[in-house]
Amino acid sequence: MDFIRRFPVTVFLLLANCLVFAGCYYQAKTFSEPVWMLTLVRMGAEFNPLTLDHEWYRLFTHMFLHGHLMHLALNMYALFVAGSTLEPEVGSGKFIWVYFLSGLAAALNSLYWNLFTVGVGASGAIFGLFGFSVVLNLLLSHRKGLPVTSIIVNFAIFLAVNLLFAKAFHADNAAHLGGLAMGAALAGLAHIQNDYQRIKAEYLLLPLLIVIFFLLPRYQVSYYHFFMRVLAQEDSAKALFSNRSLTDAQLAEGFKKENSGWDSTLKMLDRQKYLPEVLHNDTFKLRRYIELKKRENDFRITMVTRESYIYLDSIEFAGDQMKPFLHLDYVPPRLRQATSKEPPPDDRAPQEPIQVWFDEDWIELASGPGKFYRIGVRDSLLQWQGKVRDFYGNGEIQMKGGYRNNEHDGVFIYYSDHHTYESAGRYSDGRRVGKWENYYHNGRLESEEYYGNRFFLKNYWDSTGIQQVKDGFGHVVKHYADGTIAEEGDYRDGNQESIWKGYHANGGLFFEEYYVRGRLVRGRSQNPQGKTFIYDESSFYPVPADGWRKMESYLHEEARKVSPRTGGRVRLSFRVTTKSTIADIKVEKSLSKELDAKAKEILLHSPPWLPAHTHGFEPADGLNYVNIDFTGSSN
Repeated sequence: MDFIRRFPVTVFLLLANCLVFAGCYYQAKTFSEPVWMLTLVRMGAEFNPLTLDHEWYRLFTHMFLHGHLMHLALNMYALFVAGSTLEPEVGSGKFIWVYFLSGLAAALNSLYWNLFTVGVGASGAIFGLFGFSVVLNLLLSHRKGLPVTSIIVNFAIFLAVNLLFAKAFHADNAAHLGGLAMGAALAGLAHIQNDYQRIKAEYLLLPLLIVIFFLLPRYQVSYYHFFMRVLAQEDSAKALFSNRSLTDAQLAEGFKKENSGWDSTLKMLDRQKYLPEVLHNDTFKLRRYIELKKRENDFRITMVTRESYIYLDSIEFAGDQMKPFLHLDYVPPRLRQATSKEPPPDDRAPQEPIQVWFDEDWIELASGPGKFYRIGVRDSLLQWQGKVRDFYGNGEIQMKGGYRNNEHDGVFIYYSDHHTYESAGRYSDGRRVGKWENYYHNGRLESEEYYGNRFFLKNYWDSTGIQQVKDGFGHVVKHYADGTIAEEGDYRDGNQESIWKGYHANGGLFFEEYYVRGRLVRGRSQNPQGKTFIYDESSFYPVPADGWRKMESYLHEEARKVSPRTGGRVRLSFRVTTKSTIADIKVEKSLSKELDAKAKEILLHSPPWLPAHTHGFEPADGLNYVNIDFTGSSN
C-alpha cells in the first residue's frame, strides 16, 4: 500500500505497539491491578531500581508498552500524525534515530527525577518527534516561508490531551520534557548542519546518553533492595504466625531469627551512602518501625518462653505505636505476587462488628444496657468469628480473645473490674490448653496451672507473694480480708489431695471435703444458718429438677414427633446458670443443621433444671450433656 511505502517505520511502530499490547493482555488476561502492572514490568516496563540495576534494556522496551487502551489509542494517533508528516520529509533512517533517541532521553530524564515509578508508553519518543518537527519547521519557515500551522495545531492537541488526562494516564512529565528537549536539540543540530536528512550528530549523542545512564545515581537500587527486605521480613513473620504446628520452643527461636533479620535490614539502611531529602521522612519512619518490630518480637519471645499471655497487651501496644510509621510518602510497588498459599478471597461482604449486651450470667439481652457487652463479628449462623472484645457495662475492658465457629480459640486475657489482670491462657476448640495464669485483685500472680490430659496446678502464691505450692506440692492457706483463715488444704502432684477445710468469717466450720487426685469423693458443709449438707462431685453438675427419668422421657417423646429421613443421635453440651437458665448450647455430635436446630429447641423448652452447687448448697454455673435420639422415617 502507498502509505506503507511512504512511511514504513511509522507503520512498523504502530503495528509493533499494538501487537505488544495484545501480547501483554494475553499474558495478564485482565487489566485489573496488580496483575496488569506486574505483567507490564515482566514484559519490560521501566522501573527505576530494575533499570538502573543491570536491566538497561528497559530504556527501550518500555516504549512499546502502554498502561491501558486509551493510553495506547492516544499515543498511536499522535504517532501516526507525527510520523506521517515527518518520516517522508527526513527519511526513515533519520526518523527512527529521532524516535529512539528521544525515547531514550525521556527515559533517562524520568530515571533522574522520579522515584520508584513504573514507566510505559511511547509518549516520550512522540514528544521528541513533535519537538523535532516544530523546531525544524519553524527554522525552515523562517528561511523558506514554509507553513507550520498544522504541525503546531496537532502538537497542541496532543499536549492538551496529555495535560487533560494527566492524572488518569499517570503522565510522566519528566519523560515528556526529556523527549521534547532531545527532539528540539536534534532539529537544531540538523539546522546547523544544514542537512536534516543525513544521520550525523546522532552517532555522537547515543554514546553521550549511554554515559549519562552510567552516571545516574544508584541510590534507588539499594533503597529498593532495603524496602523489599522489609516486606520479606513481614512475609516471614506472617508465615511464622500462621504455622500452627510449631512448638513454643520453635516459635521462640523463630522470633529470635526475626529479630536477627530486622537487624540485617537496618544494616542495609545504614549502608545507604546517599538518599535525597524527600526520602528522609520515610527512612525515619521505617527505622522507627523496625525498632518497634524488634521490641514486639522481644515481647513475643518473653510471652512464649514464660508462657505468660499478658504480654499480648504489650505486643498490642507496640502494634499501636507502629501505626503512625506505616504511612510512607514513597512506597515502591511490589513487583511479585505473594508466594504464600493464601485462602481464596471470600466474595461475601465483610461483616461489620456488632455490639451485644449480656446480663450478669452472660445471657444475651435483646437490648442494653446490661452487666456486660461484647463487640465482635457474627456470621450468618449467629456464630462468633474472629477477634472479640468483652466490656463491663461502664466500658472498661473485661476480656480480649477470639472465636472460631462460636468456640473460644486462641489466647484469652480476662480483666477485673478495677483494671488488673484476672487470668490469661489459651483455648483450643473451646477447651483450656497449656498454661493459665490467675491473678489477685492487687495484681499479684496467684497461680500457674496447666491443662492437658489432666489438670495440674504447678505453683501457687498467697496475696502477699509468698509461694505455698511449688511444682505441684504444698499446703495452701487462703485468708479473708481481715486475716482469718478462709480455706486450707494440700496439693500433691498438682491436684487437691486429702482433707480440705473451709471456715466462715466468724471462724466456724464451713466445709470439710475429701479429695483423691483432685476428685471430690465426699463433702460435708454447714450454711450460716447451721443447716448441714452432704455431697460429692456430682453436685458440680446441674440436674433436672424432676429427675433424670422424667427428663429422658420428655426428650424421647419430643424427638419422636420429628420424622427425619434418617435417624441418629444429637449430643448437646450446655450451661445452666445460677438462675436455672439454659445457655451456651453447643452441638458436640451433629446430624444435620435441621436436626441440630430441633435438638436445641427441644432442650430449651425442657422441664426446669437445678443449677450446680459448690460445697453442697451454693448455686454455681455448671455444664452438662444430653443425648437426643431421633428415629428415622419408616417411609
